Amino acid sequence: MEEKTVRSLEQNERLWALYGSVANYTGEDPTTIHQLMGYKFLRYQTEIAGNAVELVRSTTKLDSKQMAEYQENIERWASQLGWSFE
Repeated sequence: MEEKTVRSLEQNERLWALYGSVANYTGEDPTTIHQLMGYKFLRYQTEIAGNAVELVRSTTKLDSKQMAEYQENIERWASQLGWSFE
């Protein structure tokens, strides 16, 4: 079984720099960008007591590969707005 590498502190620091950069560009708060990006890219559906529910996976649960993909998704999305990483 392949061992997953947990996300690094550097990835976490870069993620919050990314949120801050997108927030500055859009005029939003970094926490709002964090919530929006989680909803946009980390959302999944499950069933609880026979009812479909939507949940958002925490970034703290991402391994290093998933974290890199998540950040790439954010950058791709934000670049469509005309943003580029400062």
